[in-house]
Formats: sequence, C-alpha cells, structure tokens
Amino acid sequence: MSDRKDIPIDEKLENRRRILKTAASGLSGAALVAATGIAGTAIAASSNVEASQTTNLSSDKPLSGKVAIVTGARANMGRAFAEQLAKLGANVVIHYHRSSTKSEAQQTANLVASKYALVSGDLGKLENVKKLYDTAETTFGGVDIVVNNAGAIIKKTLAEFTDEDFDKLDNVNNKALFYSLREASKRVRANGRIINIGTSLLAGAAPGYSVYSGTKAAVEEYTRMLAKELGSKKITVNCIAPGPVDTDFFWSQENQRSAAYAARLSTEGRLGKVSDITPLIRFISLPDSQWVNGQTLFVNGGYLTR
Repeated sequence: MSDRKDIPIDEKLENRRRILKTAASGLSGAALVAATGIAGTAIAASSNVEASQTTNLSSDKPLSGKVAIVTGARANMGRAFAEQLAKLGANVVIHYHRSSTKSEAQQTANLVASKYALVSGDLGKLENVKKLYDTAETTFGGVDIVVNNAGAIIKKTLAEFTDEDFDKLDNVNNKALFYSLREASKRVRANGRIINIGTSLLAGAAPGYSVYSGTKAAVEEYTRMLAKELGSKKITVNCIAPGPVDTDFFWSQENQRSAAYAARLSTEGRLGKVSDITPLIRFISLPDSQWVNGQTLFVNGGYLTR
C-alpha cells in the first residue's frame, strides 16, 4: 500500500509556475528537482529548455577562457593536441621549432577553432621558452595548461652515437623540458594542468633506442616530483607515454619490417593512431581529472605494460 499523497491540481499548477520561474534564473533540471521535490516528466521537459541550452554550451567548451601551450605542435601528435584543446574552448599557443616549418605550424593554426598564437624557436635555449610563456600571458592573460610534446629521436646503438647526436636529443628531450617545467612551475595558474609526453619505452627496451630512452627517462621523474611540489595549488602534473604511433616521427627511424614487428606487439596487432592518444589529453585537461596526479599513463594497446 502506497503512502503517496495526491496533490490537488491547483497546487500542481502553482508548483509548476514556481519551477518555471526558478528555471528562468538558470538552475539545471537536476537542481529544479532537488529544489521542488517534484520530478514530473512533462514539467522537467518544459521547464528545462533554457537551462539545458546553457549547460550544453558550457559542456561543449569546458576549457573556455583557459590558455594552453603546446610545444612541438606543427604536426603529428602536437597538432592533434592543439586542435583538441581548442575544440574544448582553450586559446592555444602553438610552438614550432624552425622558421622553415612555419607553413606546417600555420596548418595547425588553421585547425584551431579558437584564438591562437604562433611561437617559434629552439626550446633548448631559455629565451625561447620564456618567449613562449610571455606570449601566453601578454596575448591571453595567463597560462593554465602546458603540453610538453616537443621531442627528438635518433635510432642508433649507443656505440654509434656521436657527441652531436647526444646533444641533439638531450637538448630537446631533457634540457628543453626542464626549462619549460621551471617556467610552468612559476606561471601556471591554480588548478592548472602540466602534461608531459614521454614514451612507452620507459617500460621496456628496444635495440637502437638507448640514448633516446635515456634522454626521455627524465620526464617520468620530473613528473612525479613536480606533482608534489605544485600540489598545494591544485596543479596536476602527469606523463602520457605513447607506444609506437603511425606518424612521420615514428617512420623517420623505422622501416616496414621493424614497424610490422612493433605492431605485432600490441594486442590488436597494429600501430597506434594519433586519435588513440588525444582522448587522454582531453581527460587530463578537464577538471574531472583532478585526482589523477604524478602518474605515467601508458597508451600503447598492450605493447608494453608495467
């Protein structure tokens, strides 16, 4: 036997008027139900039109007003990361290394639906890193998200490496990362996000990649320690460690035979796609990811696990 009490029609109408009036003040459907205790389908449908439109706009652009820096964004994963953050509403500072690649960086900019700024330079030089952060602050008012994506790769045995080869990798994979993280530590606003792009080789070994892996290894330690240092400002620091991804960066060192071998190591028997990585960039950038901090997140289809 139900103890539900029927509400007189006049009182129902009055309740509905109150709900409609409340909806006009911007409460969501859930808040209306909580405020009135009435969850009638017809009432919710008619009273939540304006509120749902506002909510949808907000959910489509959850990073509206935020400012993101993406290094190495002229092509490949960096381009996709910049585009993804722009789709979420962020203004994006697009970094590219050399003036000769400006046309590619401009292609990235053309894909960015929000406001953008282009900045070039070797990030192994402190003045260029400062210029990147200065541009974000002077153009857009601050920095909220940094994606340290720039990297260099050479596949050789350690015995074959020259000093010049080592300096090239160390300059981008380690030194430039340090410079960027130091600036980020000072300039990223509270509740910000620092995302470092590592490699799945942090969990495995492959011939020819000893120096590449060695110069990328620092990213994991920087990530763990900096997360602790910046935790009081609710700035999260995480590392995304992709496996072999079907990009020009990967193919610059590999051939069909070695690529086929790498593909077989994944559970799906394929190389990764850029679109396999960008969803994690999206998640880590959003407020919902606040509890994910100081982590190295492997995205490789089971290629390597730890």
